[in-house]
Amino acid sequence: MPEAGLSSWLRSSHVRFVGLILLLQLLFGGALLISVTQLVRADLDSADSAIAIDARDTLLAVSRSQGDTALKAAIADQVSAQADTVVLLAARDGRRLAGNLPGWPASLQTGERWNKVMLDPLGEEQAGTFAVAASTLSDGRRLLVGQRTGQSDEIRRMLKSAMLTALMMALPLTLFGAWLAAHIIDRRVAHIVATVAGVGAGDIARRVPLDGSGDSFDKLGHVINAMLDRIGSLLAELRMVTDSIAHDLRSPLTRLRARIDRAMLSENPAALRDAVEGVGREADELLAMLSTALEISRMEAGIGRDRFTPVDLGAMLEDIGDLYAPLVEERGAALTLDIRDSVTVAVHRELMGQALSNLIDNALKYGAGGITLMLWTEEQFHIVAVADQGPGIPAGREQEALRRFGRLDAARGTPGAGLGLSLVGAVADMHGGSVRLARLPEGFAVELLLPKDL
Repeated sequence: MPEAGLSSWLRSSHVRFVGLILLLQLLFGGALLISVTQLVRADLDSADSAIAIDARDTLLAVSRSQGDTALKAAIADQVSAQADTVVLLAARDGRRLAGNLPGWPASLQTGERWNKVMLDPLGEEQAGTFAVAASTLSDGRRLLVGQRTGQSDEIRRMLKSAMLTALMMALPLTLFGAWLAAHIIDRRVAHIVATVAGVGAGDIARRVPLDGSGDSFDKLGHVINAMLDRIGSLLAELRMVTDSIAHDLRSPLTRLRARIDRAMLSENPAALRDAVEGVGREADELLAMLSTALEISRMEAGIGRDRFTPVDLGAMLEDIGDLYAPLVEERGAALTLDIRDSVTVAVHRELMGQALSNLIDNALKYGAGGITLMLWTEEQFHIVAVADQGPGIPAGREQEALRRFGRLDAARGTPGAGLGLSLVGAVADMHGGSVRLARLPEGFAVELLLPKDL
């Protein structure tokens, strides 16, 4: 394999994943091997030492109760009866008085603890390892009792060999398991890659297949599908907006062209001035339409969230009420305030004011009777509403009225582009809320639902 190819292969996530699994297997297997070996060794050592200590204590009891002659007889009986046992009764200087050892081992000290030492019993050609317990008698002589540990050592060696063999056999299985896990992950990722590639190629309706397991890949697929749904709806809305703009711009542009043509054919200064003023009005209407559409698009993209500031909504409604009260009074009606709760929440003050102004303008154009600005709090929302005494939007056509450039039949004869309620909806979405159309006993209301945790 070329050096560049080898370097790329070593950096791949598959190799790292498999290597990590192997490393974890080695660490776990090594820790298990050490732990089991230590536990078994401790148990075997405890058993060997217990035999030596019990035998020593028995001989000490014989010495205390029956005397020196009985002790030597008991030592002789134990040596002859148990081939894997060593016993030594030694003088102060270490000389053998009884037992099957030639003398007191130089490295062994008396005491209550047991020791593991190499001893060479009398009559045997080869030394062996013994677990011994030694004590000093009242007259200064020393007593040693030991139990051969050959069988225990063999068990330790067999256990260690078996654990190492099991560890080596587990490595290929671990390698296969790691490869299989990487293959399964590859298959799940391949579905996501294929979906994203298909969407990038223009198949916007393609979605990541979900298996319903609720695992991380399923959650990722769900999030990607939700994102693609949102992109699809935005593209559909973009197509609709493009079509709507083309349709709605046709009329003012046609009127603009007609005014210009008439102005060019007329030599009357007054007619020319009227034509220019008409062109200005048409241009203002076009600019307002495009500005509002752009503002809605900016809000839907989340632009402006950095300008959220705490606002007293009650005081804001009072300011808006003072501004529009004269216009409502010119119609022979009244603008009233119904502020039930004190609410201060972080909002985009300018856009919120523009949304409320649009609702009041709609009430002035299409509503009837007096207008009421309302503010209250429900369980999860702060609600700002504009209500009038007119019939409101016909039942079943609410979504059409909220759609961008959507204009109902009753609004066709009035100036506007059908963006007022769309802007209100965009402002609500920008603040994490929604718009609710409510039919009241004495009129109709458009409500902005703002979440309390805004």
